Amino acid sequence: MNTKRLILIIAVLAVALLQASSASPSSSELEAASSLGVVYADGRPPEDVPLYELEKGNEALFISTYDVARMFRATKFWSPGSRKLVLRIDGVRYLFTIDTRVVMVGDEPALMHIPVRYRDGQVMIPLEFISDILSSRLREGIELDWKRLLLTIGSPQYNVNDISFEDDESGSKAVITMTDELLYHVDSDTPGLLRIKIYGGKLNPLKFTINETHGLFNRVRAEQAESDSYLFFDVRRTVRRFKVTMEPVSPESGSLEENRVSSSNASSAVTSSSAEGEGQSESGSKGLRRLVIFLEKGTLPEIPEADFAGRKMVEITEGTGGLRNREIKRVVIDPGHGGIDKGKVSPSGIMEKDVNLAVAFMLADRLHSELGVDVVLTRKTDVLIPLEKRAEMANEAGADLFISIHCNGWFHPEAGGFETFFLAPPRTKDEERLARDENASIKYENPLMKGNDLDEVDFILWDMVQNEYINESSDFAELVQRELSARLEIRNRGVKQAGLKVLKGLKMPAVLVEMAFLSNPEEEKLLMNDNFRENVVEGIVEAIRKFQNRYAASR
Repeated sequence: MNTKRLILIIAVLAVALLQASSASPSSSELEAASSLGVVYADGRPPEDVPLYELEKGNEALFISTYDVARMFRATKFWSPGSRKLVLRIDGVRYLFTIDTRVVMVGDEPALMHIPVRYRDGQVMIPLEFISDILSSRLREGIELDWKRLLLTIGSPQYNVNDISFEDDESGSKAVITMTDELLYHVDSDTPGLLRIKIYGGKLNPLKFTINETHGLFNRVRAEQAESDSYLFFDVRRTVRRFKVTMEPVSPESGSLEENRVSSSNASSAVTSSSAEGEGQSESGSKGLRRLVIFLEKGTLPEIPEADFAGRKMVEITEGTGGLRNREIKRVVIDPGHGGIDKGKVSPSGIMEKDVNLAVAFMLADRLHSELGVDVVLTRKTDVLIPLEKRAEMANEAGADLFISIHCNGWFHPEAGGFETFFLAPPRTKDEERLARDENASIKYENPLMKGNDLDEVDFILWDMVQNEYINESSDFAELVQRELSARLEIRNRGVKQAGLKVLKGLKMPAVLVEMAFLSNPEEEKLLMNDNFRENVVEGIVEAIRKFQNRYAASR
């Protein structure tokens, strides 16, 4: 009986020891002192990796071999008996020995300032190993910013590179350096917050997320989307006015010039416009640019106003080409395609030209009855109207807005969502594809036109007339997309830019709305549904109402 009891006790102890050995390190014994922001050029999402301080009075930072192996896709081997660890990274063998400062790199020794440590079942490597030893031996470049504790692995093709701050008696500036002159859009609707969308921007979100106060800037947050980047500036309540401009960087720009990227790596610049959105400068210029966000210093009222903190900032429009001083009295609605040009055709035979016309009639009725504006339709029947003729009709009518209504399509039935375009050079293959699809209507106007001629249209489309309205066009496109997003339960594909011939030469802000995908069976049903169509119309009407209010506020 005693023997059985002894065996049972031994078994229980063995299970307990096994569980203890497999458990993760106790958080009370090994707690992260800070974290390392890691950005990967290979497409892996950015992450925060824990860093540790292992000895009191010593601020040296350590990283676990588990994280090092995972970050650099390394193989590892740990020998408890000899207290040695081997990491093989990028074909190179690194041998670490616990409590020693020497790392064997292949057959060559390398010396660190701090020895490797072993804590709570983990081999901990000094962070200096990455910056001082690994960085010079890895085929893909790595950069460790000690001040920000930010590690970049690989060489991402960023075109939004850096941010710096300046402060003087007049106010504060945030200066963003870019390799290209990119279009941008400013949203100041939320009190105390400036939101800047950079079309086609590529940035390191960790590098641009700043939690320290710089003058009138409380903090900065950054996001990278699939095609665009976003910067959110939290500003002090004393800021009453702001100004955003795009400027070239000259050799006299001092420290900013030190951040210059070789012009051989900079792609062709894109024409921009300013105020309420995009900075305006010469088309086709190249080189480093800087986007300057200026906050004008104000003062708190002596007697605090109840709604002071809720007031929006006012844009400084002098010299920035703000909203034009005019009302929105007439809107041109362009139902895409028509006649022999069917547009997209769904698997069940629904033709885009018919859907576009039906929605255009609904939109015209709502605009006239709710906003009291005059409405001109480029076509009221199933006829082919040349693309250039549509623009001529809008100009001759003296329209204040031009809206082209379309349905999208793709070879894959799962593609879906809504998007809004304004006229600007395309940045992505998808934008080029859509421009070609929509511009292909020209072949019905001129059957002798060849494929090369269609390609030429791709950006002969850009002209200085529409360029004058690009800031308002992108602003209106953002409003349309936002209002549609609040009403449609399908994918928000965002605001995009493309060389659309139907928008060429228009003397007013102009957008093209792709309501949904006819090639998607579910969205085909939605496009034939009256409720969905009404939601599309309601979103566009509300966007026009808000856009109209902005014009009124500028007078």
